[in-house]
Amino acid sequence: MRKVLIIGGGLAGLSAAVYLSHNKFNVTLIESTRRLGGKVYSFYEQAFNSYLDNGQHILLGCYDETLNFLRLISAFDSLEIPKNFSLNYLFDNQKYSELKTLNIFHPFNLLLGFISFIEFDIFDKLSILKLLIKLRFIDSDNLSNLTVKEWLEIEKQSKKSISLFWEVIAVGALNSSTEIASAKLFCDILKKIFWTNKDAYKILLPKKSLQDTFINPAYEFLERNKAKILLSEKCEKIIFQGNEIKKVITNKRVFEDYDFYVFAIPFYSLKSLGFTVQPEINFNYSPILNLYIKLKENSLTKSHYILVNSLIHWIFNKGDFINITISNAAELNHKSKEKIESLIIEELERFLPGIKQKILKVIVIKEKQATFIPTKEVINNRPSLENKINNMFLAGDWTNTKLPSTIEGAIKSGRICANKIIEELYSKL
Repeated sequence: MRKVLIIGGGLAGLSAAVYLSHNKFNVTLIESTRRLGGKVYSFYEQAFNSYLDNGQHILLGCYDETLNFLRLISAFDSLEIPKNFSLNYLFDNQKYSELKTLNIFHPFNLLLGFISFIEFDIFDKLSILKLLIKLRFIDSDNLSNLTVKEWLEIEKQSKKSISLFWEVIAVGALNSSTEIASAKLFCDILKKIFWTNKDAYKILLPKKSLQDTFINPAYEFLERNKAKILLSEKCEKIIFQGNEIKKVITNKRVFEDYDFYVFAIPFYSLKSLGFTVQPEINFNYSPILNLYIKLKENSLTKSHYILVNSLIHWIFNKGDFINITISNAAELNHKSKEKIESLIIEELERFLPGIKQKILKVIVIKEKQATFIPTKEVINNRPSLENKINNMFLAGDWTNTKLPSTIEGAIKSGRICANKIIEELYSKL
């Protein structure tokens, strides 16, 4: 049985471990912290009598890698799958509006949904529909030197269509401003969302915590497949011999005589080990803020809301509490948690008058390096999963998955690594 050492227990490392152990490889996974999951984790909060996630992670029906991974680890039923696509908008005058698909044949269900949306005038609707149809025939490589904002302007999208539709997708998926994010990557995402199938653009939300949706089922799967998982074990040095890894030295032991080594760690962690990734590139990171707000009573009825012209991007309705998500949160990230709490409660009051008196408890969570910023320079030069070292593979949402820095990208990178290793093995038989 071939031996693989995986360094890093985030979703990329777990994905590689799951697929390799499923294919009867002898897998050892080491993780430097005391828990698996990386940036995807949950914690129990007594005041909420619930497990809270480090933030709401939106999944879509086109997340094939994520859905296949969940099926494999027997966790697919943890997702709530809606019948239709919908976006629920809140305005500061308490007006509510819904953009939704109709129960007719795809893609006419989507097209008629836009036509029926009362917030768009005829020019908004025509400009959106024209670009959605055109998407299918666009070669995204032709957009390599454009930002999202530049591309949308070239396509003559109206200000309202950008603020109520395109930016909602772009900021949510890319965690970045449309002024600097890559148009090529955004185009590829839009194609996948709107031209895959009738379920591709549905918003899927986990019924359970992220821990119970992803991490615990993956851990149990690995245990059943006899993979070894070692926590609180940090890689400190890589010993090379020619074009291969000879040893990996951790704070506890030496690993050697492995056939393959998968480094599923952040780009900056790899650099700290003295390994130079080609092409050399500098990643900058964008934060995400999440607030959990416990309420005396909750009058919200929808699963999610988008706040229009607000600091707040999303409200997710959890029943006894709500989850506020703010993407691309660099302007708020440097502020104290107390100041953030004060600002967001005042902002909520604009949209939901009287909510301030209903608040029992607020928790602020900062993910300072939530995702890399997908500028056109970064997207055009993302590192490959393979490199000049024969028995070494890289995994992580920062590698060239052709996806943004998401759960889907991380899981895809791990699955690709596993496939490369399997191919490598069989090529030598």
